Amino acid sequence: MNPSPLCALVLTALIGLTLAGCDMAEESAQKFTEKAEQAVQEIAREAVSDTINAFNEQIDEVQKSTNEMLGKPEKEGTEEKPQQQEQPEQEKPRTFPNESVET
Repeated sequence: MNPSPLCALVLTALIGLTLAGCDMAEESAQKFTEKAEQAVQEIAREAVSDTINAFNEQIDEVQKSTNEMLGKPEKEGTEEKPQQQEQPEQEKPRTFPNESVET
């Protein structure tokens, strides 16, 4: 029996469809993997953010109780201003009385 050209054409079409189906399945799997990865990253960011916020609240409570034990008044608004003033001073270059270099 000789295979007919029609049989060969059908077999070639079947192989082509199978390969196309595999490519589509692979693309779909890649897209699903990317979406799952993004979701995991977002969940991780939220968890880290929540943990940091809780930690900061605990630090604030400890600082407040420490200040109360030391008898210091609570100054929330004025604490930020000295920090802002210190930053420009740190950025300024140091100047020395004699800037000449002796060799």
